[in-house]
Amino acid sequence: MIQRLGNAPYLLLVGAALFWGGNAVAGKFLAGSLPPVTISFTRLGIGVLIMSPVIIKLFRHERAALREHFKLLLFLAVTGVVGFNLLIYWAVNYTTAINATLLNSTSPLFIFLLSALLIGEKMELKYWVSMAISMVGVLIVITHGSIERMLTLQFNIGDLIMVLAVISWSLYSIFIKKISGKLPSLAIFGFTLALGFMVMIPAVAIELAFVPVSKVNLAEWSALFYIGIFPSICSFLLWNRAVAMIGPSKASISLNLIPVFGTVAAFFILGEVIDIPQIIGGCLVFIGVFITSFTKKKSVHLVEEA
Repeated sequence: MIQRLGNAPYLLLVGAALFWGGNAVAGKFLAGSLPPVTISFTRLGIGVLIMSPVIIKLFRHERAALREHFKLLLFLAVTGVVGFNLLIYWAVNYTTAINATLLNSTSPLFIFLLSALLIGEKMELKYWVSMAISMVGVLIVITHGSIERMLTLQFNIGDLIMVLAVISWSLYSIFIKKISGKLPSLAIFGFTLALGFMVMIPAVAIELAFVPVSKVNLAEWSALFYIGIFPSICSFLLWNRAVAMIGPSKASISLNLIPVFGTVAAFFILGEVIDIPQIIGGCLVFIGVFITSFTKKKSVHLVEEA
């Protein structure tokens, strides 16, 4: 049963998007208590602590491969493990939630374009169609079906930071495919998690020297442990496995599920209201992702697992 789930890429992608959707809600909750670098550093610290037995074991067996691919692993750590989330936490201090969600939802488009430019990946027509349907659904979700709201968006420095976050994630998604097969996927994740944590140490030291931290209670620690376990570990493992199986462009369509899951989480956790346009938009996103699950019967080369 577990092996079947591990070989179902689109199911893995839905799970990754579900946890990342909750990440946005937890991040919003923590924004009033902790600065962005500290949030990112703490979540990575929790992830490294949980994964440390696995990371140590993998280091012993894959030390030579780590040295050989160190530069690429460091690049993945900076762009995906550190850069993407840190830039989002930074951006929401300057821009509205609707602008941030809109720009974050353009990730599939950036992945499509950068995949074509950097690795020459070609996409079938159905993937372009599914992306278009999903993007329409995303626009409906984040604008509540209001054309006026869509047309009156104003872009500022926070929006530019979000564009950098999207580009950072797109680069990670493309190059994670490049290293797949050269190292077990668990080793790739474990090493990039540890490298990301080490990269953050000087940054958090500087931030804490100048930015005060509010009192952190049980609720804040619960949110930190959530983002340290589910978005930081589970989502990455699910995403990396799926990308290794079907490639970054096909997997990228599922990213449009994040604002949908985020909306649902906000409804149950923060008490925000879900309206009819959001339900319609969410259905369109699911339809777009569902279209990509229909593939021709062919052999799939799976990544070797540790």
